[in-house]
Amino acid sequence: AHLQVPTDADVVPPRAASVRGGVEGTRMATEQASNRASKRQKVGEDSVVLGDLVGKRIAITGAQGFLGQHLVAQLEACGAMVLPVRHAEYDLIEQGAVRRLYADLKPEVLIHAAGAVGGIGANVKNPGRFLYENAMMGLMVLEEGRKAGLKKFVLVSTVCVYPETAGKDEGGIMREECMWDGKPNPSISSYGLSKRILQETLQMYHKQYGMASATLVLTNLYGPNDHFGENGHMVPMVVARYCDAVRLGLASVTNWGTGRAIRDWVYVGDAARAICLAAASQAEALCDGTPINIGSGQGNTVRELCEACQKASGFKGEVLWDETKPDGIARRYCDVSRARDLLGFRVEVSLED
Repeated sequence: AHLQVPTDADVVPPRAASVRGGVEGTRMATEQASNRASKRQKVGEDSVVLGDLVGKRIAITGAQGFLGQHLVAQLEACGAMVLPVRHAEYDLIEQGAVRRLYADLKPEVLIHAAGAVGGIGANVKNPGRFLYENAMMGLMVLEEGRKAGLKKFVLVSTVCVYPETAGKDEGGIMREECMWDGKPNPSISSYGLSKRILQETLQMYHKQYGMASATLVLTNLYGPNDHFGENGHMVPMVVARYCDAVRLGLASVTNWGTGRAIRDWVYVGDAARAICLAAASQAEALCDGTPINIGSGQGNTVRELCEACQKASGFKGEVLWDETKPDGIARRYCDVSRARDLLGFRVEVSLED
């Protein structure tokens, strides 16, 4: 299925109790916190740029996914004419279907947020299929868009493109210019390489055809409508662990590792806002395919994440750390200088919110 791309590349720790039965309460808790936080998001300076989206025909692949749902809502709030691209209607790896998409929808801008995805196990087992489908999907949508006179292509990429050693000598900070310094982690390399191909292709299309495009490299997302089941992202899994512990009256919860590992998490509404800004911007770097990280710029420790979830859930029991389990890479977060300087973007919702 063509779904929204997952961005947590790390192994997800085990849960204290099954999500089954606690999903709704977990989702409600997350939505209540994010709704409070979203009221504080800035609107002044962004609204000037986003005003350019009023009445614009914008197609979104992956519109029914986790990120896509927030993107649709924000674009509609900006006054854009949103055109969701549904897999049931358009198979994006079939050329005829993609041509029909442009003939039917006639978009001025296309935001490519879809992907053929699966858990780490599925990526390891089917690297050829994941590389082919993701690369072909993006290339097909891009080329047919060029032929149809598409005005701008916005690629939603992922930190999976970074080599495993990215930032190793700089305290874990991932800078866009270091993207090709090595291969992505083997467990997600097929997905990461497919996105690298698309990122490079956008720059080549701009050079040869003058086609406008923007590339946003998203870090790990969290927020309402995330997946709370097995193989989900780290944030909803930890939220579910603590909420389930409260619901079931558990005396303790156990987290993996030491909690000292640093990761970069961004609220999905902030990420959607960044994409809207990129779609609206006419700045050169937002039209020539230059990769731009979308992250917090500082990161949080896994322990801080767990403490925030404990506080929000009201869990009063004992918190244990199984230090026999791995922490993974010690520090990994995005340099957001380009996002700040070129896009005027900063995150507005904190992890605690």
